[in-house]
Amino acid sequence: MFTGIVEGTARLAAVSRHTGGATFTFEAPFLMDDLHVGDSVAVNGVCLTVESLSGGTFTATAVPETLRRTNLGGLQPGGRVHVERAMRADGRFGGHIVSGHVDGTGHVAEVRPDGDARVLVIRVDPALARYMVDKGSVAVDGVSLTIMRAEKDRFSVSIIPHTQAVTRFGEIRSGETVNIECDVIAKYVERLLAYRGDTGAPGGIRAEFLARHGFLR
Repeated sequence: MFTGIVEGTARLAAVSRHTGGATFTFEAPFLMDDLHVGDSVAVNGVCLTVESLSGGTFTATAVPETLRRTNLGGLQPGGRVHVERAMRADGRFGGHIVSGHVDGTGHVAEVRPDGDARVLVIRVDPALARYMVDKGSVAVDGVSLTIMRAEKDRFSVSIIPHTQAVTRFGEIRSGETVNIECDVIAKYVERLLAYRGDTGAPGGIRAEFLARHGFLR
């Protein structure tokens, strides 16, 4: 599990594409003090497993499904990505619950200044947008952000100066593809409310849940 508080940006030193997917070598010397083979690292919000370490680099492989559903398939050597090691049980929970299981991608439709902040308007499939609410949480390329405004097929976020400085969002441009992970709590709530139970009776567990919590009188 991750928090969406990225530790910095890593440089893609090399990529080897093969029938089984793609193996990436990332240069991230600032992670090496506590990184081991088998550890999980979120790369642009995608949970990957460290396969080897060498000096200030680590390697990880993404399978075809991951490459299809995320922006990792378009990475080129020299590009920069957000990285975050898995959350420690004794650490501060600074962002929100981020699983590293990306739901899909979005496209930056607009970038505009707003005082010292940069506002990003990101277009997404309505199937993802339905999980988003004003002032709710979303992970964009692994970064925990607060939604300013949620609409039918897009949402906007405000990037504060500190986040601009420590992520690639200070330089992001319109047209770029970003990874989106919706709030996992919203997905579980939707699943629970939609479930009708084994009997198939109208309402089922949904009605029971709503009644228990005072929504049905």
